[in-house]
Amino acid sequence: MAAPVKLAVERVDFFMRNVTLRLPFRYGKACLIAAPLLHTRLIARDADGRRAVGACADMLPPKWFDKNPEKGFHDNVADLLTVARIGRQQYLDAGTEAAPVFTHWRAAYPKIEHAAFVRGLNGLTASFGSSIIERALIDAACHLEQSDFFTMVKENRLGIEPAAVHPELEGLRVADAFPPAPLSHVHVRHTVGLGDPLAEQEVTAEARLDDGLPQTLDAWALSAGVRYFKVKVQGTLEKDLARLTQVMEVLRRRGVVDYQMSLDGNEQFPSADVLRHWLEGLAAGPLWAELRERVLFIEQPLERSVALRAPLGELGGPAWPPIIIDESDDHPNALKQAVARGYRGTSVKNCKGVFHALLNKMLIDHYRREGGNGFILSSEDLCNQPLLPLQQDLCTLSVLGVTHSERNGHHYVGTLDHLPQRELEACLRLHGSLYEPFGNSARLKIRGGLLDLSSLRQPGYSTALEPDWESMTPAEEWQFESLGIEEG
Repeated sequence: MAAPVKLAVERVDFFMRNVTLRLPFRYGKACLIAAPLLHTRLIARDADGRRAVGACADMLPPKWFDKNPEKGFHDNVADLLTVARIGRQQYLDAGTEAAPVFTHWRAAYPKIEHAAFVRGLNGLTASFGSSIIERALIDAACHLEQSDFFTMVKENRLGIEPAAVHPELEGLRVADAFPPAPLSHVHVRHTVGLGDPLAEQEVTAEARLDDGLPQTLDAWALSAGVRYFKVKVQGTLEKDLARLTQVMEVLRRRGVVDYQMSLDGNEQFPSADVLRHWLEGLAAGPLWAELRERVLFIEQPLERSVALRAPLGELGGPAWPPIIIDESDDHPNALKQAVARGYRGTSVKNCKGVFHALLNKMLIDHYRREGGNGFILSSEDLCNQPLLPLQQDLCTLSVLGVTHSERNGHHYVGTLDHLPQRELEACLRLHGSLYEPFGNSARLKIRGGLLDLSSLRQPGYSTALEPDWESMTPAEEWQFESLGIEEG
């Protein structure tokens, strides 16, 4: 097996591209109607002086990284840009000498975290500051070797040392930690937001978009054949019970009998007692027998400031669906802390970090080997948009072997209108199994509830096509007002 690729970081630049949603996306206390995509362009070189460009991108949404009610969307974006610049400086400092990507990550991450905390930024925001550079550095390493991400991970060309972060993984070979091949397909777990219409008759004439895309849960189940769903709940028993009843009734009328769902709490429960009361209320109702069969897990119900303070107790037992963390997974040891308190797993999001996800997969497998078959590694969305955010996120989960993933960009945004013509044409040429033409644009290609990931296995971290940097706005010139959002 070849040695890890060693490279140094020479330069990092940031660019912005705005995205407007076709439908408002309500989650927790946020309502997303437009957001910027932050793109990273990184130049790296190896010890022989060969250079490569690495790229990545991510959505900057409101009220997910930081739910502080005193901060608005403008503040959230400013914080994420601040921590991205902190990440740039720390990776430039750590990457002056050629070394494996994992070595750079281990050197830079704690310094980014410390610098973020000094500025009053939380752990989830800090992890983004590392991830938005880490992913571009991984991409550059892939391009230097003309290799795909799966091969780089499987052959440990990124230099991953599991026991250096988690001693209990001592002796684990990275090659043995991942499947023999990446997934070629993944099931879409379709998001049902708090404000989404469920059935066609709910959509008034004034609200109907008539843009050729499904607008309701009913229409998505019919047109795309989705059989996995993620239902947002708000922590109010009566409203959530009514909503779940409506969701299940719509699917029943559609003849969908083989579906499963996850419930997303979005930190809406202030304490374990409140969560237990809510679950007991569900269990006392007529839906419970079917819900208990359908619900795969409950994601991050407790507000992160209390989620890991005390054991879940009976809530972590077999009487209830497994509970996993998401927003609480904000540092490398978070999963271990959660499992010790009764949680059954965590979610994967590229915005938390790629090495973070790979190591969590190894930990989950470790817990399963220890006799805990009920441990879960889930894949969740950040309203990921094509090209880079969506493709790199899908690429990560294909290597992890996660068979279904929350996706919602196809619903709330729908098309690739934010791309310039060159990128649009190139993406259809290179990724015709993942996207399909749609009018003058394109859209995600979902067939039988599945996405075809086969085109992602090309040189690079899903970046066979380099972004059109000239079509974007340099981050230092971008203004929040360009989104056209008025904050109240």
